[in-house]
Amino acid sequence: MSSEIDEIKSKLDIVEFISEYLRLTPAGTNFKANCPFHNEKTPSFMVNRERGIWRCFGCGEGGDALEFLMKTENIPFPEALKVLAQRTGVTLSTYQQEVSTGKNRLYDLCQLAANYWHKVLLDSSRAAEVRQYLVSRGLLEETVDDFKIGYAIDCWDNLLQFLLRRGYSEKEIAAAGLIVRKNQGGYYDRFRDRLMFPIWDYHGRIVGFGGRALGSDEAAKYINTPQSEIYNKSEVLYGLYQAKREIKKADLTILVEGYMDVIPSHQAGIKNVVSISGTALTDNQIRILKRYSPNLAIALDQDEAGKVAALRSIDLALQLEMNVRVISVPYGKDPGECVKNNPDDWVRAIGESQEAMEYFFNEARAGKDPSDSADRKTIVKFMLEKISRLGSEVDRDFWIKRVAQDLSLSEPLLREAYGRLRPLKVRKVAEAAAKAEVKPLLVDWETAIFQRLLSLLIIRPQFLSHFIDNLSAEAVSQDLPRTIYKKLVLFYNNNVDLLNSTAVDNSGIDLFVEFDKWLKTQENEAYLLSYWSDSYLLAQEEFPSLEDREIKTELDNLIRALHLAFINKKINQSKDELALAEKNKDADKIKEIYGRLSDLISQKNKLT
Repeated sequence: MSSEIDEIKSKLDIVEFISEYLRLTPAGTNFKANCPFHNEKTPSFMVNRERGIWRCFGCGEGGDALEFLMKTENIPFPEALKVLAQRTGVTLSTYQQEVSTGKNRLYDLCQLAANYWHKVLLDSSRAAEVRQYLVSRGLLEETVDDFKIGYAIDCWDNLLQFLLRRGYSEKEIAAAGLIVRKNQGGYYDRFRDRLMFPIWDYHGRIVGFGGRALGSDEAAKYINTPQSEIYNKSEVLYGLYQAKREIKKADLTILVEGYMDVIPSHQAGIKNVVSISGTALTDNQIRILKRYSPNLAIALDQDEAGKVAALRSIDLALQLEMNVRVISVPYGKDPGECVKNNPDDWVRAIGESQEAMEYFFNEARAGKDPSDSADRKTIVKFMLEKISRLGSEVDRDFWIKRVAQDLSLSEPLLREAYGRLRPLKVRKVAEAAAKAEVKPLLVDWETAIFQRLLSLLIIRPQFLSHFIDNLSAEAVSQDLPRTIYKKLVLFYNNNVDLLNSTAVDNSGIDLFVEFDKWLKTQENEAYLLSYWSDSYLLAQEEFPSLEDREIKTELDNLIRALHLAFINKKINQSKDELALAEKNKDADKIKEIYGRLSDLISQKNKLT
């Protein structure tokens, strides 16, 4: 097992992997980003490619790629391991049976269903009309294959019988949302006589399906897989797996309404396109998109229902501080038809998209006369409601000024009206977000100080002997620092020759690597390795350019701080003992404590 994990880590570029979730920027030998695990304005999340580790110095979270995946997607270790094994091409042997149970059975089941429906579409005589329909929509064979489009024939249990023959139980097939229980007992296929669109998560696993009705008498044009253990509607976006690289490359996500808007766009070479598959856009989906780019362009369908849904999506994206633009689709009623009619029209529409608030302002004024009192009030009310939904205070300030200027209104009066109209709900959201800005690092003072000492030693290992000679073991009282201090002293004593071999000042030694290797030979030291790795990232964050003199000064100051804290603690303990001795009128004890206090105060004065 450990060898398989090591192989995965050796093949995985942690910077490339995490950059699929966060916008990383270079910071010396590391990369930085805003932490995904707590709200912050200034980046404190760091990733180191060479060591394969990450750490947030704002909230204290850290670890390797496996831990990042587990925490980001809230999945257990076996599932995260399988995801990274598939990504790196590592075959899991001893652990294979364990990771193939539970949720992973559902992933495999959905993949098998997609393969089956896709083969039916390509080869079955019962799908001839469906194939012709796709041709009429302008889809090429390779596009149908890329998106694994399929066909569920008009039969009550066709898929059910196929999956049962492949070893899956009715309970598992129902858990994947592919069959429905009958009132009188038994099951039937959820999807019948429908064009099938597999839905991928952003790791490339099929988690659900959308089925488009082909008969005109169907009550629902589209039906989707219900919420399941592997399909969370509030987080999945159709086409994101295929689009995520292009989104990062273009620094823009284009959001459309449905499957048949995404697929033709990708076929036309515009591949940074995703859809919400007919559901309402959620804040979780926006946060996922924000990992890849802060810029979002939303296409407005020409029909009223699609337009209303898109406008709600715009409001939510603005509230979450995305940079939002609006695409007005020409001619066809949706992007899919626009691409079919003329791909250049779709490209032009994207290029001519408007900044969202600009679009709202134009819409508010369309057909109205700003000099008319009633029209002016309507425009102002509409714009103030839109301004109130902006998540950025800077943007709110800009648009209040802009509306006041363009409508020749008093800015103070407009701000007063804004204060009255801004919904209470929005105010509460903004206040809650402000309060949640940064959580304090939940590490005690001594542990944090000691980690800074380790970071300095990683930068300048030649000061290791100075550190050991000058820091008294009794001044390190917390369990974690004390344990690693003892290990470091033991390592030093056992490796004096190594530490003195390469150079007079030992600057040629990579202390991080050598101590890391040594720790791995010890038993039950996983938590120490994590603490040691975090110390390395802290070193890169705060001390990469300090000179030797500055390093030594900082070392001495931190050692002095630990000694002072230890002495103050002993002084307070002695004072408590003195109060008790005085209460008991124990003269000998009082004399002994006074002597001890005198020594402690003398030691403290020497350090201050």
